[in-house]
Amino acid sequence: MVNNLRLLDLNLLLVFDALMQEQNLSRAAVRLHMSQPAVSNSLARLREQLGEPLFQRTARGMSPLPQAQALYGPVRQALQLLQAGLGPQEGFDPQREHVFKLSMNDYGQTRLLPVLLARLQAFAPKVVISVVSDEADTLPRRLAAGSVDLAIDYLHFDDADLVYQPLYQEELVVIGRAGHPAFAGGLSWQDYLDCRHVSLLTRAGRGSPLEILLGSARIRRQVQLYVPYFLTIPEIAAHSDLLGTIPRRLAEHYSRMNPLSIAPLPMDMSRIQVSLIRHRQHDLVPGLRWLREQILSAAEDEINKL
Repeated sequence: MVNNLRLLDLNLLLVFDALMQEQNLSRAAVRLHMSQPAVSNSLARLREQLGEPLFQRTARGMSPLPQAQALYGPVRQALQLLQAGLGPQEGFDPQREHVFKLSMNDYGQTRLLPVLLARLQAFAPKVVISVVSDEADTLPRRLAAGSVDLAIDYLHFDDADLVYQPLYQEELVVIGRAGHPAFAGGLSWQDYLDCRHVSLLTRAGRGSPLEILLGSARIRRQVQLYVPYFLTIPEIAAHSDLLGTIPRRLAEHYSRMNPLSIAPLPMDMSRIQVSLIRHRQHDLVPGLRWLREQILSAAEDEINKL
């Protein structure tokens, strides 16, 4: 890396930032309003000035090497600070058109989005919410890059730049089809272990909070089916002998449409904390501060409805 900052052309960092976000020369050129050869030449100059290869060409585009990944966080933060300090100091006008990108799973969408949408329709009808993939392995990087504005998740990442604001807590319950013999007389711990289950797929190499708890106790369920979404579990449990372990509110909602048995989870487990997650380098962005307030208020309204 460069030892003397005066020797570095800081304009090249804008090219580096665009390449990290797009990971494609053509798309980075469009983002920067430059020609593709100019972007390629800038990348070559940056490689020379830093003494690092930074990217590797692949069939899909430009794959960042570990040196680029290590450099990206500080560069992105520096560019954000410059933009905040040198850009126009305007407040956020909720009456103007704006698109926000949120990451959340299917259950979070079902629980929170209707209440949030009602607030937007009343107070900010031109504001658009775009829900993006909740891929956990890339979420911290996407929050840092600004390709995701905010996230709503139960996972906690080992990243000092992420800030967590509690939204609500979830109690897990067990569901099965109506008449399932495991629920006769109350679902016992042994009944739970003897049955087969439908469960969520792992995210970022980690299971759900339940799987983490069971793993720490060296207990394994007999999982026959893994699915990526919470909302498919009630339908599967209602029409098979598999048990599902899901949030209570989801179980009670689907029990009104499917013949389901519901029982408390037969083990001690704290409620799951669901948080609003942001990257601290965006704390001063007026629009995101406004959106955080709307989400926190929507979550409070949703809890008060229960």
